[in-house]
Amino acid sequence: MKRLIPLLTVLLLTSFAALSAAVFDPQLTARDVKLLADAKVISAPEYWQEHLVEGGRCDGEKTGELLVDLARMLKPVADVKEAIAALAERRITSSPEYWLKNATAGHFCDFGNLGVILRTMAGRLPTPPPPSAKATPLAATPAGKLLEQYDIIIAGAGTGGCGAAAQAARMGRSVLLLEESDWIGGQMNAAAVTSMDEGSRILRERGMYRELCGLIGSYYQPLGIDEKTAYWHHSVCVEPRVGRVLLAKLLGDARGDGVLDLALRSKVTQVLKEGHMVTGVEVQSITSSGNVSRTIHCQVLVDATEWGDVIPLTGARYRVGNCTSDDIDPKRHVQSNTWTAVVKQYPQGVPEELHMKEAPPGYTDKIEAYFARTLVNGDQIDTKAKPWTWETFIGYRGMPDSSRKGDSPPITRTHLNYNNDLNSTIAEIEDPVRREETNLTMRLKTLHLLYFIQHKLGKTDWAIANDEGYDTPHNRAAIDAWLTKRPDLQPYRAILYHFSIIPYTRESRRIIGLRTLLAREIERKQSQPVQFKHTVTLGDYPVDLHGSMTVPYLEMDLDRESDIPDHTKPKGAGPFAIPFESFIPEQVDGFLPAEKNISQTRLVNGATRLQPHTLNMGQAVGVIAALAVQNKIQPRAVDPVKVQEILLNAGATLSIQTVKAPWGTKAWKVQQWEVLKAGKDVE
Repeated sequence: MKRLIPLLTVLLLTSFAALSAAVFDPQLTARDVKLLADAKVISAPEYWQEHLVEGGRCDGEKTGELLVDLARMLKPVADVKEAIAALAERRITSSPEYWLKNATAGHFCDFGNLGVILRTMAGRLPTPPPPSAKATPLAATPAGKLLEQYDIIIAGAGTGGCGAAAQAARMGRSVLLLEESDWIGGQMNAAAVTSMDEGSRILRERGMYRELCGLIGSYYQPLGIDEKTAYWHHSVCVEPRVGRVLLAKLLGDARGDGVLDLALRSKVTQVLKEGHMVTGVEVQSITSSGNVSRTIHCQVLVDATEWGDVIPLTGARYRVGNCTSDDIDPKRHVQSNTWTAVVKQYPQGVPEELHMKEAPPGYTDKIEAYFARTLVNGDQIDTKAKPWTWETFIGYRGMPDSSRKGDSPPITRTHLNYNNDLNSTIAEIEDPVRREETNLTMRLKTLHLLYFIQHKLGKTDWAIANDEGYDTPHNRAAIDAWLTKRPDLQPYRAILYHFSIIPYTRESRRIIGLRTLLAREIERKQSQPVQFKHTVTLGDYPVDLHGSMTVPYLEMDLDRESDIPDHTKPKGAGPFAIPFESFIPEQVDGFLPAEKNISQTRLVNGATRLQPHTLNMGQAVGVIAALAVQNKIQPRAVDPVKVQEILLNAGATLSIQTVKAPWGTKAWKVQQWEVLKAGKDVE
């Protein structure tokens, strides 16, 4: 843990470097200029197309006029000085002095510096609201009304599960979506990790994540709120309660007149098989009248759980940590996990029941010293300084705040997910008892952090957010059971009821598939990633493996020591390809993964585990499953080219190269196909 905080910062800065296009790309810049001109943000695009090229110089006076036009996307400004201040306030530029000096008559501005600002501002253009913005949110189906058979059963309603369910339903298949808790959205909503880890803003053009961004914008923009608040006003973010409704809208739209049932507080307890083929499941549901179990049949079963909990029930071989399922060492490291908590500022005063009057049990001088080494007071944002200031801390996971009037800054709502990670091992994945014990320890660590913030930093106007809707029957039952065993925590019951529903789980079991995606195949710093001929989705994020990035805990029979990122240097970010074959189990039929559990190495998992990626991975799985049912074949027999065709028609980008044509056009699809046909076959 001592090394984790500085390493996290390097990775975060890497992500922002991708947003800022550290390597000048004239083709991307030309496209950004066109996007901004088409949106009527800037004028005279011909001048910028001509001068924003390698070695180009831009007239200072014209640049000043451009900065004013760009800043007006954020707030009203009267002149270039106010424009530069507005851009600096949102951290669009970190060098206002440069622009004050050079964006004036008689001076010139560097093409690269201006390209960075254009890239960032083009990324702030709103994604058009999708048709699903007008949909009625999908309501849960009572356990007693579930059917005896569905085409597809999906266990886990996180981003992967929702992506798979929506896509399969849109293709006319009957779908049952199961969720063990009473919240949909998994890591993104139920675990409150609502700051979208994008890698680069181009990700907002891809497939179902583009639709989600459009849904988020359709909620906040009418309120006059910019949803790009996370990571110091760089990335899309959404309040968990809002994200929950928006995903339900996506599912409601996908259902249409077909069958898409959502069963909450329901999980798979047994998988039915004939030989190597899955034929159905036993489902256990918690209802008001007790636990109910029933058998439900399907043609395809999808594991989209946060831990990969269905995989062992299928008999499929899998990897966990750096072990395989036939030789598990429970002491081996996996990524650190976190129990997050949404906190907000209460300008009228914190409700009495949410103010922590005494230090929680287990709060020691050692714990306080650790928090003090990572977080101090201060209103300056400096991601490189250690420890972080309060303003840096709340801006890291900064959320929009629709409970108040006005846009941010200032940030008035965020979530605790920086210095409260907890080291984790394979035991937490494999042993339910150990998992529950660790979950309680994570909650307590976050409670300690909240006390430190209120009492040692003196942030008495900040407390747990009581309006996210986490005070649910599922959450209350979990907290009540814990406090029965820990009566010394009774005074904190009201606070704990508002903690997130599930932990932020960064790593799960991973199937052993037809193809295990390797770290060197997604490398974007030292070499180019592989464009697979059968690419069905893209990743984008740098390799970020919390708490176990050392040789003893990695898979050196698959990856190489040279593949381990150097945390003292920026990491590679940007598009990489994920092939069809990484979704297909070795032998088990009628079964697919759709979350962090695809066939990949631990290092690759560090880059694919983020919310935008799992949503689009789920979309690809939805296509594979739907085609398998439609053609009465097994998923492994589905034609990957047909999968790609459907995904391209749905606006899912599959080329790791930036093609010249605008997204979604006929020319864009043709150019995508040209890249795919020249791709590499899976060995």
